[in-house]
Amino acid sequence: MLRRLTLGLAAISVAVAVAACNSSTSTNLNIGPNFATSTLYAANSSLNAVAIFSSTTASLTAPSYQIGGASTTLNAPQYLDFDATGNLWVANYNASTGSSSILEFKSQATGNVLPYATYIGSALSVPEPRGLTIARTQNLMALTTLNPASSVSSQLLIYSLASGTPVLQNTIGGSATLLNIPTGAAFVSGSAVIVANSGDATVATYTIPTPSPTPVPTATPVPTATPSPTPKPSSSPTASPSPTPIPTATPLDLVPSSAIAGSLTHLGSPRGVTVASNGAIYVADPSAVGIGPAVLVFAANANGNVAPTSIIAGSSTGLVAPSDVKVDASGNIYVADSGANKVFVFAPGATGNVAPKASLSVGGTVVGIALSP
Repeated sequence: MLRRLTLGLAAISVAVAVAACNSSTSTNLNIGPNFATSTLYAANSSLNAVAIFSSTTASLTAPSYQIGGASTTLNAPQYLDFDATGNLWVANYNASTGSSSILEFKSQATGNVLPYATYIGSALSVPEPRGLTIARTQNLMALTTLNPASSVSSQLLIYSLASGTPVLQNTIGGSATLLNIPTGAAFVSGSAVIVANSGDATVATYTIPTPSPTPVPTATPVPTATPSPTPKPSSSPTASPSPTPIPTATPLDLVPSSAIAGSLTHLGSPRGVTVASNGAIYVADPSAVGIGPAVLVFAANANGNVAPTSIIAGSSTGLVAPSDVKVDASGNIYVADSGANKVFVFAPGATGNVAPKASLSVGGTVVGIALSP
């Protein structure tokens, strides 16, 4: 389970700095401008930063702001999302060092800022976090992860954020789940999450089971002590028994409620997934079968071996290796491309070999993107 690291004196000094000077002159905290709704955030894994674009209506050669620097402790950020308070959560996994963490930043923070909180996964919880998504109204967070130390390496973890600190609610994994190198994820509703499995070319939806309440143990009566007889000398003492090890919880081998898979789907190695307000499913796939880098769009509630309703692909799109996708309330389509190091913005309803209406240069390898609430 994740555990919170206390920031100690550093956190106290930051609080004092905020009270004294909530401006860009603060050493470790810089609150940005009043960003508009749907401000675009992009994880820059090669520069250990999060790029922020306050405007996405025109092509830009650099982000407007960023969260980056030694104080942030960002380390190869992967995917990211916002909670109900507007705080930013970032999954970090550095494949070169094996380092992993989940970082939480205060709403609208920019610059070389200390995280509000740092959560580190143990060898049994989040050794390699990848995808991260939050259901704001239900205070739930889902993480996709690889756990090489476990017999069930590909897992989907569900956490409750109701207390402000992540509390593990469900661990899902096993052959029935179809989870296989899961990457991007998105909540379909408060009770279901959809996952892009790059290892077996599937996009599967899981209905999260309601956690069972923890039973309250019944008090054990204390027996009346029996007088001990006078002990007799023993030639050799009896060895004390070894404590019984605490068993590790077995992941729930949950069958997906639906799964998009098969030759008609063109899925090759899906990495990012999102569900638009109309229920349409958008998948970022760097190697769609027979197509190449593409955004595949499926009908709401698509299931089985079904063809996309539309495909964004071709030389005019600029796509090289799409890694994530988001759709805003107006239907604009945002595609993170880790091969082009850009986020492309396509018009609502875009399909075919169409040019983006905006191209946003991140400055490094972009992985996941998120739109602020």
